[in-house]
Amino acid sequence: MLIFFSQHITPLSDQYVSDFEVKQFHNFIEWQNERIKPSAFVVVGSDADYVTSIIGSIRRDDHYFASLCFSTETANDINNQLSDGLLPEPENLKHVIAHFTDLETSFKHTDGPLSYLDRLIKYLWVRPDFVLQPCYEWQQARSYCYPLLDALSLGELEAFGWLRNLENRKILESAVLVDRQMECKFCSASHLAYIDVCPNCHSKDINLQASLHCFTCGHVDVQEKFIQTGSLVCPNCHTQLRHIGSDYDRPIENHRCQSCNNAFIDGEVVSRCAVCRKEMSPNDLVSNRIYSWKLSNRGRVIAVRGMSADLSASFDHIDFISEEIFTFNLDWFLIMSRRYSNIHFSLLGIYFANLTELSEVVGHTKLFRILEAFSQRLRGLLRNTDLTTRTTENTIWLLLPNTDEPGLERVHERVEENLQLLLEDSDKALDYRFVSAASTQIPKEENADLLLARLYGQLR
Repeated sequence: MLIFFSQHITPLSDQYVSDFEVKQFHNFIEWQNERIKPSAFVVVGSDADYVTSIIGSIRRDDHYFASLCFSTETANDINNQLSDGLLPEPENLKHVIAHFTDLETSFKHTDGPLSYLDRLIKYLWVRPDFVLQPCYEWQQARSYCYPLLDALSLGELEAFGWLRNLENRKILESAVLVDRQMECKFCSASHLAYIDVCPNCHSKDINLQASLHCFTCGHVDVQEKFIQTGSLVCPNCHTQLRHIGSDYDRPIENHRCQSCNNAFIDGEVVSRCAVCRKEMSPNDLVSNRIYSWKLSNRGRVIAVRGMSADLSASFDHIDFISEEIFTFNLDWFLIMSRRYSNIHFSLLGIYFANLTELSEVVGHTKLFRILEAFSQRLRGLLRNTDLTTRTTENTIWLLLPNTDEPGLERVHERVEENLQLLLEDSDKALDYRFVSAASTQIPKEENADLLLARLYGQLR
């Protein structure tokens, strides 16, 4: 069944009428009253507001949000991200619908309503080549938006924060760098203005003015005060200035503050956010990379196996940092500990070998809650200075500053005590493994990448 939306009664091509069942509606509410299951939606017309309204309503629908949706006219960037492009010819459309149906059938449905993450994974799964693109919108505080994320999350999640979370969980992966921009450190807006201020009193009341320097008495003042009856005369010693370089010169300080009378070469640059109106040094601005995104291999596994393939999400209470930042800090600790004998640290790895198998025995929900409770306990054991990351879905690393070998043993024991509380009433035990190294046990030729690779090999 093809569902056509049109503001006016539109004669449809005989090919579509003969090859498909067709139903026509004027607006989304009309279709909602009947909720006829579509093979695909088609929006007719070039009215951008009308097209946006229909497609946006479809993508926010609880059940048919991932349905194929075509337009008959070229759309703007936002509608292109929300739709599946121009309506194909009938024969091609049959193939598109058949392929879409096969992928939708293979999607692992969960009981109950889909979460925002489920909606996103399903949408991307049934569109294998789809790339989530940012759209430039100057009205947006950060200049870019992700219309599909806003629609699928019903506007309740901040797109950039959600993307960071999905990247850290390796559900999405970046495709292409679209832009790089500087943003306000307070509100992350990218609408910034730059202004020169006085480096002495930070007043904005500064002027560019020509000045002269008398060599006879050393007096410096604005050029206008040296001009008397058509010639240059020093207003202080009244010497007539004839030759630049021998009688006078022009000082390089060509700005003057009207508040404190300070003369200077260049003003101090200050960035001002147009959104929150706060001011900061340009050095304090935050650099943000704007990427397009696609579903990762792990995301595709979740699509066909269900969220049981993503049990590692239960560890999110641990506040992981990215693997790149963790590796950078580990390299820094290696350098410092080798240079200064009083600096030491330890590294502890935890590997869960049978999460998927155990999920089938005790159930995904119960295992998820148990691991979530463990992650909360582990967070309580860690200090504010301890760093954590996850390099695979079932491998956690702890970087413990100022922790020697005896201290590492104590941390190891406390973590294992908490792990032993897991699944006490289960017939099948959780298979967990530890690997650790204190800074004094690490070979000098190893950097962070080599160290993590070697220890991970011992875990497996």
